[in-house]
Amino acid sequence: MANSIGSNGTFISGEKTVTTSGTAEALGSGLYTSVVITAKAANTNQVYVGGSDVATSTNDGLDAGDSLALSVSRGHAVNLGDTYLDVDTNGEGVDFYGIL
Repeated sequence: MANSIGSNGTFISGEKTVTTSGTAEALGSGLYTSVVITAKAANTNQVYVGGSDVATSTNDGLDAGDSLALSVSRGHAVNLGDTYLDVDTNGEGVDFYGIL
């Protein structure tokens, strides 16, 4: 995960690859006011985002290049440790960007 300072706070970027389809993995760690999760362009199938119980049947998933923006109101945070991914195909994943 790379970190740099932006005008509104700390900017983070990183990536997450899910090793095994059917096994939810946490996106990362840390608390952020907003996070954008983008399915890797090279993915051949979908990535699913949710809680620790996320599975390939949980939601419609993100196709390659699709993004999901998460933001919260003042005083709250998106916890990357509570944000999980599952994939249809082993070794596929996402890039993510956040603001502290």
